[in-house]
Amino acid sequence: MPKKIRDEIKAIFFDIDGTYFDHEKNRVLPSTIKAMKKLKENGYKIALCSGRPLLMAKELDVFNHVEWDGFIGSAGNTVYDENLNKIKHNGFGDKELETIFSIAKKKEICLYVNGSSAFLTMDDPQAVQVLQQFHVQIPKEIRGWQKSDSVEMISMFKGYDYDYSDFLQVPQLRTQKSSGCIVDLIKEGINKTTGIHSLLKYWGMEDAKYMAFGDSLNDKEMLDSAYIGVAMENGDVNLYPYADVVCGPSFEDSIYAVLKSFQMIK
Repeated sequence: MPKKIRDEIKAIFFDIDGTYFDHEKNRVLPSTIKAMKKLKENGYKIALCSGRPLLMAKELDVFNHVEWDGFIGSAGNTVYDENLNKIKHNGFGDKELETIFSIAKKKEICLYVNGSSAFLTMDDPQAVQVLQQFHVQIPKEIRGWQKSDSVEMISMFKGYDYDYSDFLQVPQLRTQKSSGCIVDLIKEGINKTTGIHSLLKYWGMEDAKYMAFGDSLNDKEMLDSAYIGVAMENGDVNLYPYADVVCGPSFEDSIYAVLKSFQMIK
C-alpha cells in the first residue's frame, strides 16, 4: 500500500461491538490491543466510536489496556476527551423526552434508556434477550422517565420492520438501525461522523484524514466519510457498500492485519 496513504491518515476510529470487541469470544483480541499500542507509538490519534453511551461502554473491558485519545458515544450524541470528560452533548430536551416516553407507553414499546443511569420502561423478555446477546448489564430498574434523568441513549427492540413512525412527530428525531434488531432514537443530523468531527476539532485537526472500522448500519456515515473505511466481515452486509475495504471477522486478527497491510503498524 502506498506510503502516502499511511502518512496522510492522522487518526483511526473503532466501533466497539462486533469490531473492537468481539462478542463470540467475549473479549478484545490480544492482537487488537497490540495494534492499538503500536498505533499510539507511531503517532496516530485513536478513539472508540460507539453506539454505546459511556456508562454502557464501561461494562466491557475496552478502556483498561489502551490509552485512548477520546471516546464518542451514543452514535455521535456524546463526545469525550482523553480523560473521559464530556466535551459535546446533543441530547433531547425535556419536552421532546416527554413526548417520546408518552408515545412508547401508549404503543406498549419497551425503551432501554442509558445516561446518568440505565433502566427499562417495561418488562420485556425480548429486550432482555437482545441486551444479553451484546453482554449488556440488564437494568434492575423498570420505570418511567424522570426529569432528573440525563438521557444519552434510547433503544427499542421490536425489529427493523416495526412501524416506529409515531415517534417522528418529535421534531428533529430520527430512527437509526443499530445492531441485531435494535433501533435507536437519535437527533436528526447527529451520527458518528459528527462526533468524529467534534473530536478532530478538539484535537486541533479539523481537516485531518482518518480511518474507521465498523460493522453495523450506524457506522455507515463514519465509513463513508473516512479516507479509508473498513467494514468487518461478521457485520451487516448492507454496510459493505459504504466501505473501501471489507476485512475479516472480529474474532480473527483482522484489525491487526488491515493496519499492517496499510503499513500503519509492523
